[in-house]
Amino acid sequence: MNRLSILAILAVLTGCAVPEQTVTVAGQRDEAQDNRVQRIEHLPSSAAPASHEKQTSGRLPLLTVNDYVRNLVHELMALQHNLDSDSQIGVTDFSYVDSSLDQGSVFSNHLSEAMIYDLHKFGVPVLDYKVTDYIRVTETGDFVLSRNYQELSEEVAIRYVVTGTLTTHQQGILVNARLVQIDNKRVVSAARTFIPRHIVQAVISRQGEQVMRIK
Repeated sequence: MNRLSILAILAVLTGCAVPEQTVTVAGQRDEAQDNRVQRIEHLPSSAAPASHEKQTSGRLPLLTVNDYVRNLVHELMALQHNLDSDSQIGVTDFSYVDSSLDQGSVFSNHLSEAMIYDLHKFGVPVLDYKVTDYIRVTETGDFVLSRNYQELSEEVAIRYVVTGTLTTHQQGILVNARLVQIDNKRVVSAARTFIPRHIVQAVISRQGEQVMRIK
């Protein structure tokens, strides 16, 4: 076989083999990449929450009156500087600012009850002056709390009192709270917040208070 024949055969082999090898390798690489992409798409990611977790985290947190009261208490306690560690605190109902300041409501009752809880959690000594000296047993239940002043102690060791006013607003209620030293009537601390209408309405349930008063 002469030199020209050998070169011709090599050229043919080289021309056929190189494109076939190139196509085959490129095809395998593309297929591997596609499979890898598909596997990554179907793999669960530890950083991404599941579908139900996404829906849960996407929801707004449920706020209640208690959350706003907690902020009030923290503001009251942060602004006072002369409160004795052993001084007892009493909590009264908040009254509407346009009333005679002696009328409570379901909302103001809950406000004071929530404030007692958060003051206690804050480490403040709270005295519940509505506790009687006995347990009253009735057909509907056993009770130790009373709003009848004749059943309560005439004197209680309260030095400070938490009180405040409520102002109705078109979008909710404005709450002004203050901590007062009862012997000299001095305001030791004050705080305020705004509670939206729908949160107030969620507390009001008794007959006659189904609709919040709006000016």
